[in-house]
Amino acid sequence: MPRFQLQLRVDSPSSDGDRLASALTEASERVRVDLYRKLGLKVHSNAWVTIALGSDKGRRTVQAILEECRAGNVVAGSATVFERLDEAETAAADWFYVTTKTADRSFSLWDDYPSYTPGGMAGQHVMNHTFVSEEFVQACERSRLRGVSFLRCRSRGRKPARAWFVALPDQGLGHGLDHPWFDRRLWIRDVDDYPARRSSSLDMGQNCFHQRWLRLDLGPEAAFLVPLLELFPPPRPRESTLSGLTVVTVPRYWARVFPDADFAYVPWGEDGPNREGKPMRFRQLVVSRRARRALIDAGLLAPKALLAVRSIVDPEAGVEVLDEHHDPVPPMYTPDELVVLRLEERRLFGA
Repeated sequence: MPRFQLQLRVDSPSSDGDRLASALTEASERVRVDLYRKLGLKVHSNAWVTIALGSDKGRRTVQAILEECRAGNVVAGSATVFERLDEAETAAADWFYVTTKTADRSFSLWDDYPSYTPGGMAGQHVMNHTFVSEEFVQACERSRLRGVSFLRCRSRGRKPARAWFVALPDQGLGHGLDHPWFDRRLWIRDVDDYPARRSSSLDMGQNCFHQRWLRLDLGPEAAFLVPLLELFPPPRPRESTLSGLTVVTVPRYWARVFPDADFAYVPWGEDGPNREGKPMRFRQLVVSRRARRALIDAGLLAPKALLAVRSIVDPEAGVEVLDEHHDPVPPMYTPDELVVLRLEERRLFGA
C-alpha cells in the first residue's frame, strides 16, 4: 500500500504575490514559528515540516494549514509529496538504484580516460553514481554477480593510492514508465524546447513531476492531493517549478525488458556533448535483489543506500510503454569507445 509524506514550507503573504520572494523574509520566519508551534510540528532545515498524509493527524494538519491560507494568514510556499515503500515492499523489489555520495572534483569522466583524485573517499565503496572501490569489485567476483565489468581508473595523485573502477553494466534497465498521475502531453508541451526545465531526455519515464503536469482525471487513489492542490494556485505560464507542489514517486520500470543479470544502468541526466564536443553519457548503477543482499552482507553498502524501484508487468491504461517506441538506452561507452579505453587500461596497469 503506497505511503505518502508531505514536506511543506509556509511563508508570509507577499504584497506582490511573488511566492519565491517571500520565502526568505523575517515575516515568513515569524509566521512559520507561530503556525508550526500551534500545530505541534517539528521543524527541519529551518523552514520545512514533514506530515504523514495517510494518518488522521496528517489530514487534520493539512486541513488546518488550508484554513490558515484561506484566512490570508499564510501562504503555502513550496511542498513535495514523497511516496515511500514499507519494509515488505522493499524486500520484495526486483531492482534497486544505488544512491551514492558525490565527491566534487574527485572523479572525472570528462577526460579521455576516467580518473580520480585520491582522498576524501575513506569508508566509501560507491561514489558519484558509477565509481566503485577495489573491495566492491572483489565482492562482486566472490558472489559471482553477473552482467557487469570494471574499468580501472587512473589516479591523479603522485603516490600509490587505493584502486577505483568505473562499473560498466552490460545492459540497461529500460526507459522506465511514467507514473499514472503524470500527463506526458503537458510535460512535453512545456519542456520540449527548454532542456533546462527537465532532468532527463524526453524518452525516459517520469516519477518526479510538478503539479503543472498532473493529469486532470486523477482517480480516487489520488484524492489526498485535492486539498494540497488548493494550497497552491495553478502556476502561471513559465513560472518556476521551485514553488508550488511537486510529486516524487517510486521509479517504475517495465518488467518485460529486464536483463537476466545482477547489474544494470539507467541514465543520470540527459546525454549530450561537453564543451569540446565529446559525447557524455552519465549512468547510475542499478542492482538486483541478489546483488543488494551480497553488497549489504559484505558491509559495502547500507540498506538505505539502495532505493527500490517498482516492477510493472502490465502498465496502466494511458501509460505509454516507452521501451516499445525507442531503441534501448545506450551504455556509458559505445563498444568502439570501450576498445580504446581497454587498450589504455592495459598500457597503464598491465592488465
